[in-house]
Amino acid sequence: MKILLMTPLTSFVENPPNIPDLGLAYITSSLRSHGHDVHVRDWNADPSAENFRKWLNENKPEVVGIKIFTKDVAAAQKTIAVIRETLQGTTIVIGGPHPSASEPADLMGDFIECDFAIRGEAEESFPSLISEINNSVAKSGKPAEERYKDVPGLVWLEGGKVFSNPISFIHNLDDIDLPCWEMFNPKDYSGDMMGSTMKEGYTAPIITTRGCPGKCSFCCAFNISGRKIRYRSPSNVLKEMSLLYNKYNVKKFMFMDNCFTSHKENLIKICEGIINEKMVIEWDFVSYEKLDNLTDATLSLMYRSGCRLIHMGIESGSEKTRKVMKKSCSLKEITEKIKVIQDSGVKVGAWFMIGFPEETKKEIRETTNYAFSLGADLVTFTTCFPLPGSQIYHYIKDRYKFKKIDWTAFDIDNSVYHVSQLPSKELARQLRIIRFKLLMGRVFKKITFNRKRK
Repeated sequence: MKILLMTPLTSFVENPPNIPDLGLAYITSSLRSHGHDVHVRDWNADPSAENFRKWLNENKPEVVGIKIFTKDVAAAQKTIAVIRETLQGTTIVIGGPHPSASEPADLMGDFIECDFAIRGEAEESFPSLISEINNSVAKSGKPAEERYKDVPGLVWLEGGKVFSNPISFIHNLDDIDLPCWEMFNPKDYSGDMMGSTMKEGYTAPIITTRGCPGKCSFCCAFNISGRKIRYRSPSNVLKEMSLLYNKYNVKKFMFMDNCFTSHKENLIKICEGIINEKMVIEWDFVSYEKLDNLTDATLSLMYRSGCRLIHMGIESGSEKTRKVMKKSCSLKEITEKIKVIQDSGVKVGAWFMIGFPEETKKEIRETTNYAFSLGADLVTFTTCFPLPGSQIYHYIKDRYKFKKIDWTAFDIDNSVYHVSQLPSKELARQLRIIRFKLLMGRVFKKITFNRKRK
């Protein structure tokens, strides 16, 4: 079957990513291994809606799968409208973080033009759905709830009623085909690893785990990959890294999974493998809040294998707010660990958010003061966003007594559903002030550095 996998048209998307989409790359490999003719339109594709219409008319895919983030709901709806106007009979399937975290009825209400949604991991579900679509004539006499009951995580609308199947997770990650890098070639993307000093080679994302046991109130990732951590074997990870390094000239790797350092033995084996295979690379990763495995010894090994930056989701400098977030580490532990990390030669990026439930200007000030006192190499501030399926989302639903958010019109900077004690516009103003101070701090550092060099 001819299948198109895509992200929403970037002409409709605000600030689209500029690296290969790993999820689509994994699903592409899975569908191709089942004999399907797969085409892809990733974030680097032609953004023109008119050219997309021409492509649809020329290629006529029988199925279109679209990955959707919550911020891109409106963009996805516009993209689906283009598909429906051009090819009325094409089957449209949506998936990704937003469908995985949303209530099935809410989701299908927002995407009435789509035929199916897949929640959770789709490497097994998508090929299974295609098989069921091919057998739809034989199953046409069965009740609606029976027709697709064997497809994990599937959501569909029939006869005015929404049906949904339980999500299941893939136990052995080594059984999954590697991402289809030949169709998501890193050289075709402009993204670069933050803070990298390497001038040559390309950048690629990679994961070593799925699932996260964290209970952060602002996060909905557990809806996609579950709370139990599942690991790829170090040899499987190194096999993919070697492929990217030798065939695609990737010299910068971004480990995207939150729990990369959660298994000390695996971490050590991956670092040792990079060194033994003589890969001259740089890499960064997102730090799981459990920091025990970041010891002097492991950090030294990580640095020697190419680790140059650790992104730490600290989120708040207020102990009161951190309790609301359900963060486990103390600020004292984080401060001490950052010093250990920087002493090893690895840089630290610190992520913070403002606007949590009942947060006041006082707590925001505490967070700002803490962030500026850390001496982190990079500091980033954003606003708390009520992602569907997160505890924050349920908090504002209960607080404001509404059924669901209209994601096509939702604007965090002007929302009437403010989460903290500050109105949305005032919170946005506070964020602009913080970012301006960060910018001025970087400018001052650069000026001082240049003067010292002279």
